[in-house]
Amino acid sequence: MSTPGLDGILPWAQARQIASTCARPLPKVAARLDEAGGHRLAAPLVTLQDDPPADCAASAGFAVRGEGPWLVTEATDVVTAGHAVPLAAGEPVPRHTDAVLAAESAVTERRRDGRTVVVAVDPLNDLPDEALRPEFGSGIVTQAQIAQAGHVLAPAGTIVTTSLLALAAAAGHDDVPIIRPPVVGVLVLGGALLDRGLPRHHRVRDALGPSIPAFIGSLGARGNPAVRAPDTADLLLREIEDAAVDVLITTGSTAPGPENHLRRVLGDLGARWLVDGVAVTPGAQMLLARLPDGRFLIGLPGQPASALAGLVTLASPLIRALRDDPLTAARRTAVLVDDAPLADYADDTALVPVAIDVSSAATSARPLPGQGPAQLTGWAGADAIAVVPPGAGVRGDVVELLDVLGREDWPGWSA
Repeated sequence: MSTPGLDGILPWAQARQIASTCARPLPKVAARLDEAGGHRLAAPLVTLQDDPPADCAASAGFAVRGEGPWLVTEATDVVTAGHAVPLAAGEPVPRHTDAVLAAESAVTERRRDGRTVVVAVDPLNDLPDEALRPEFGSGIVTQAQIAQAGHVLAPAGTIVTTSLLALAAAAGHDDVPIIRPPVVGVLVLGGALLDRGLPRHHRVRDALGPSIPAFIGSLGARGNPAVRAPDTADLLLREIEDAAVDVLITTGSTAPGPENHLRRVLGDLGARWLVDGVAVTPGAQMLLARLPDGRFLIGLPGQPASALAGLVTLASPLIRALRDDPLTAARRTAVLVDDAPLADYADDTALVPVAIDVSSAATSARPLPGQGPAQLTGWAGADAIAVVPPGAGVRGDVVELLDVLGREDWPGWSA
């Protein structure tokens, strides 16, 4: 038996809170460096060996032993008394080295017998002095002097950036531990939708099949290509049962009524309802359910702007929870410079696409009209989405902002 949604239609903030807390983080996996970018470290990234792994030269010069002048010899594992072995910066020093004499602190001389010797330079007068001898141990970076093996390079929870990948590779890692990215499937319901060309014969283009996987991918999940299917109960049941995903997003068939099969199919599957309707404009008929095997299903209305509202309301916080991406205290706000469009009902929260202007005085938000194909020009041109609570939306009101991916705390502009 399925269980009903909490208290019927939920306030927007409550529905979003449920979506952000209903899922546990996915397990950690070892990801190759070429597939780990953009994901979150599941464990600290640490050094695999001491840094440096052996005593080495702090700079280019000569490994010397005993008193000078030192006879230059070929590279060897052991330096003998009175000899000098040329070294590059960072090169391991031979055994029994007393010190590394930096190249700029030494001169080489060619003797009559054809041998080459190294003489230290007096730092006070820059003159060679055969009696000078570097202090014991100078010019040598000892093993693990910089860091011991196991030193933390980046803590757990860090996003794997380009620079972090370079650091991991330089440290000798072939893979890094990450929170497994959620796999999200998209099922576009409706036999009257077109997948190419101009709208025709009372049929419209599918605006959601190409856009939802892109939205999901921008959040750090793996969005599978959308599957289009007619809205029949048997097909819907089969597609939901067979979907090898963590989250399945459907579009259409969310309105109550016998011609829409999603609710009946979820009941047959024994799904647990988490959200069944949200007091929001647009997108009221969105839903969220957990299947008995732990997968989640998000049902979005078929109208494109309503579906986008469902993505920022339910999909964004759910994916964030699965990625173990915690919310921070930072919240973006702005002052409305024009009245926002009215919500459908007095107790609805309105999600309004806005253009942002940041100045030294304030951050302002200008509502964008929904025009053009499927009334999407406002959403397509938005810098952010304003969350307008019931009773608000008048010019001068302060509203909370989400970015176009539904995140509260996003980079890119200063609040």
